Amino acid sequence: MLERDKLSSTNSNDWFGQLRIVLRVEKKLNAIEHPIPPAYVTGTTNQELEDWNKIYDVHNEVACLMLDSISPDLQKQFENYSPYNMVQELKSMFKKQARV
Repeated sequence: MLERDKLSSTNSNDWFGQLRIVLRVEKKLNAIEHPIPPAYVTGTTNQELEDWNKIYDVHNEVACLMLDSISPDLQKQFENYSPYNMVQELKSMFKKQARV
């Protein structure tokens, strides 16, 4: 990804739009629309664990994609965020900047 295409305050609307398109095509839009469900603790079947791991893998892939498409400073700030939480926080951050 070119540096000029990485998320900034001047291209946040375009960035969010492009992210949604990519995730829709990849059938991973759910990762930014809903938080990752809590992990099963005990008494779960192998199928339930496998299903949760698939969901976790999708969220992890989306988080990596998002981190790759933002500036290094933002990467450091959001490296431990889930995709859903990252989008919520980024929207809030750039909404505040737009008001200034």
